Amino acid sequence: MSPTPDPVPSGREVIERVTTATGEWQLQRAGSHFEIICNGVFLMASYNEASDRALAALALRRVIGEGLRVLVGGLGIGYTAQAALEDPRVGRLEVVEIEPAVVVWHRAHFADLSGRPLEDPRARLLLSDVYDVPLPPASYDAILLDTDNGPDWLARDLNERLYTAAGVARYLEALTPRGVLALWSADASSRLVATLRGCGAAIESIEVTDAIAPGRPGTAWIYLARST
Repeated sequence: MSPTPDPVPSGREVIERVTTATGEWQLQRAGSHFEIICNGVFLMASYNEASDRALAALALRRVIGEGLRVLVGGLGIGYTAQAALEDPRVGRLEVVEIEPAVVVWHRAHFADLSGRPLEDPRARLLLSDVYDVPLPPASYDAILLDTDNGPDWLARDLNERLYTAAGVARYLEALTPRGVLALWSADASSRLVATLRGCGAAIESIEVTDAIAPGRPGTAWIYLARST
């Protein structure tokens, strides 16, 4: 780990860099914002709040009922988890994060930005690869996945298995009859749509507001799927 911040040519300032079993992770600052880089790939930033929150809000808006159980794949800044908890119908939230360094950074730098979701008594943190989390059938009302920049822009090659037909089918089977699977992607992904359709899911593709850099507006994509 870097004991002191390092300047980088892009104008970013490296706060910390660590190599772990999952690769090289870097936390850097861009003005007042934080950015996370994984294996040299931009992964997430504090200026991506709108689309991260939309991932939870759009999915839960389509779920009817109370006492909802929600799974979030990827802690990151914490916006998605917090947006889910702001729905009073959510009774239990499980947040899966593969990299302990991200949890440390969240608690040190991001918690105040996102509303401290891990301190909510309904929230439970699981340190695990989301692929390895046991998924009993009909166990979740919403599964919200934001583990990469989407299936076509992976931070870890191993995450390809999350977006295969077998991987997608596993999450669809874990939904209750009222449940929704939501996936975040930086770009439109015809491949993901084809995979979801191949699993027999009903799909909504929604383009949402995002930022590609501080002060630079852009969009991201939310894919919502339900078993039919």
